Order: sequence, then C-alpha cells, then structure tokens
Amino acid sequence: MAREKVGALIILLFSISYGLLATKIPLTFLAQQETFTPRTMPYALSAMGVLLSFLILVLPTADPSGKKSLSEETKGYDWGTAILLTALMLIFGLTMKWLGFIVASIVFLLVGFWILGERRKKLMLLTAIPLVCLLWAIMSLLLGVYIAPGEIFYQLGIL
Repeated sequence: MAREKVGALIILLFSISYGLLATKIPLTFLAQQETFTPRTMPYALSAMGVLLSFLILVLPTADPSGKKSLSEETKGYDWGTAILLTALMLIFGLTMKWLGFIVASIVFLLVGFWILGERRKKLMLLTAIPLVCLLWAIMSLLLGVYIAPGEIFYQLGIL
C-alpha cells in the first residue's frame, strides 16, 4: 500500500471518530432548534475528512512507481519552525483561560510572527492588535458569544 493510502486511511479513521465524538457535544435547549449549533462545524470537518480521504483511497495514485522514501520527501523542511509553532499553539491553548482571548491572541500572533522571521515590531503590532480586536468584536458584538476577559484581570482586581 502506498504511503498516501496509509495516510488517507489514518485520516479516514480519525475523521470518523471525530464525527462520532461530535455527537457528544452538549446542546442547550435553545441551541437544539438552531440551524448552526456547536456540532455543525465538527460534523462538516468530519464529513470533509471522510470524503477526501475516501477519494484518496479509491482513486489511483499519480505515480505508482519510483516513490521517494520518507526521509527523501521531507529533506529540506524547516522542522524547527514547525515544532516551535506547534509548541506555541499548545502554550496559547493553555494560557488563554488565564490571560484571556485578547491578550493571549496578541501574544500568540506576535511570537508567531517572530518565529516565522518577521522583525519589524511596528508591522507586527499594527497587524496583531487590530486583527484580534476585530475578531473579538465580531464574536462578542455581532455573534453574541461571551468571551471571558481572563483570570489574571480578576486576580489583579481590574475587573
């Protein structure tokens, strides 16, 4: 079995289990009547993953012979940057409750820009701060999603 077929099989199994786990997302009484619920996006992502991985499994490979080894395929990739960005995402997820969405997201974007090689501080700030504020405004003001400010603000007595 070709490498992409094995990968597609793994993604297929992951997508099916993700879709099954999405059924366990609790819905409030009012959300049960809505078209777009907390389960909608996980269902859509699961369905797309199942569909695409199934297509990769059943369609023929582009080049069935002469495939390179995994080390040859991935030679020259910047694995250090990928690992740093993955660690940054993990830290972002762990600190969001403490710092709050706005502060954690701004710090996440600034550090992410730095990891990716951007060194112009003014550009980084003028990109990260308005973007996060716009996302916060859309989620809070337009969509009505409550976003907690962060535990640190309660601990410091600011809120």
